[in-house]
Amino acid sequence: MKKTSQEKLYEAALELITAQGYENTTVLQIATKAGLTERTFFRKFKNKADIFFAGGEQYSQMLLTKMKESEANNPLAIVLESYFYAADFFDEHRERTVKRQKIIASHPDLEERELLKQSKIEELLVEYLLTAYGERSARLAIRLARAVYSVAWEEWLENDADSLHHLLEKAIADFNELKNY
Repeated sequence: MKKTSQEKLYEAALELITAQGYENTTVLQIATKAGLTERTFFRKFKNKADIFFAGGEQYSQMLLTKMKESEANNPLAIVLESYFYAADFFDEHRERTVKRQKIIASHPDLEERELLKQSKIEELLVEYLLTAYGERSARLAIRLARAVYSVAWEEWLENDADSLHHLLEKAIADFNELKNY
């Protein structure tokens, strides 16, 4: 399948920024590496940082779709099911996901934007849960699921021997064990 110009730019940015750093990589270098023009870059993205956040809407919709498809009757289980789906997606795209996260972690402005993106996604998911559950239950479910997922995510980024799916299973088991204390 032919790659879109957006995909080409993303891959070029990952490669260049991984090699030479965020600050030392220009939009022109990214566009050239992708075999495109700088003008094409700016038709797709406002700036260099946007390249790493273009998939945020798709990610949130993916989670929301999985939540809507869930047959679970517990808000925490509904959210965790969607995170398993996300885990499988990231396992399939591990190399580029890890590169993206390392780039974001190396630049405070990108880290801040990532946190803002996560906050917006959480609010969207809370809104959906509010259609069937009270506000407190919805917020608790989202925050607890996010905390469990974050533990698995951080371990996955550091440990290439295990899948995110499996690490999420382990984190849920640990969470369940903690509930019994």
